[in-house]
Amino acid sequence: MNRFELLKIIFEKKDYTLAEQLCMANANSNDSIKTLAKVLFFNRKYERAEILFKKLHMFTEYGYCRLYQGDKKTADKIWFAQKDNSPLLMWAKALSGYIEKEQRREPTFFQIRNFYETDLDTLLTLKMHTYAENLINSIQYFADINPEVYKFTARVLLNHGYLALAEKFINTAKDYFYEDTELHVIDAEIRMALHEKSAAIKSLQNALDISPAYYPAKKLLANIK
Repeated sequence: MNRFELLKIIFEKKDYTLAEQLCMANANSNDSIKTLAKVLFFNRKYERAEILFKKLHMFTEYGYCRLYQGDKKTADKIWFAQKDNSPLLMWAKALSGYIEKEQRREPTFFQIRNFYETDLDTLLTLKMHTYAENLINSIQYFADINPEVYKFTARVLLNHGYLALAEKFINTAKDYFYEDTELHVIDAEIRMALHEKSAAIKSLQNALDISPAYYPAKKLLANIK
């Protein structure tokens, strides 16, 4: 199996068990071991992933494994001992403060876009609710840098069934980026979850008014009708 097919299994099919088996069968190079570590991480097998990350000197990811196992103290030691300026590390150092109601560092526009949504989703999935709540409650700091954060938050909350909160944040997002077609699709998904079919159709029509060829809106609208 070539690398493209493996990545398709990981990122498109999200079949981490199969991906792990394939990586284990070919763990004969640093690249293969790195891929295996990431697969284990995506599959939330943090104890095994952290061993490989540490071996590979991927200390930011190692710190995340400690955080997600409830050991934030060690995660902080790992992160703040590093001096490089990689985007993930800089975000991790900022995240460390926000999840404990401390604004230590300001993340960049692209760090928020690339990492915020994934981390919020993982914190909720792992039932680390205090950290997740503190991160959400810091949203105004993030919005001053990247207002898209309201959309990201709404999508995560929708996926976790917090519909009233998802509705609140998607409505705030509209005040900033009404011309964002994806925003209206997320709004439609929230309306459908709330059994508001007419409102969902209206949101999708709003998306198509902005971008008539926008496929996610066309597909969802066809499914609803």
